[in-house]
Amino acid sequence: MPFSFRTIDLDGDLATCIEFRKDSFRVSFNGREDGFDEAEYAESLAMRTALFPWGYVMVEDQGKITGQMELFTRLYEGRTIGFVSLYYLIPEVRGKGYGWQLSHYAEDCFRHRAIPEYHLRVSPTNIPAVRFYEKCGLQKIKEEQGEHVVWRMGKLLE
Repeated sequence: MPFSFRTIDLDGDLATCIEFRKDSFRVSFNGREDGFDEAEYAESLAMRTALFPWGYVMVEDQGKITGQMELFTRLYEGRTIGFVSLYYLIPEVRGKGYGWQLSHYAEDCFRHRAIPEYHLRVSPTNIPAVRFYEKCGLQKIKEEQGEHVVWRMGKLLE
């Protein structure tokens, strides 16, 4: 099933985005939502959806929402990189090989903008996600400590 991608419409999608983000925290951090602030997330989503409409998208299969992505560009150590802050698929489609479509979408977005590298952060306890990112060619750059311990992973695009 080929996914389609459309810019998040905050009027219709905000509640879904919040639920998806909460679920991503639970999956990543052993069932916990510690560090998730709904109001702060909604504010950030509004700002970034306006700045990066190509990267803040709902993932759909024949009109049914099956996921969400959050991509943007930022400075990192003096260079502009792409950053993936969320790859999300609903539970019933996880682990079935559909994540590649999200990875290809992200990489195409960054290449189209001449961004030669992208990063993401992942909980080292989220083994399926770590394995998926490794299969996509991302490598661990370093461990980072914030609210939670995460690994920064990155990939150079050809």
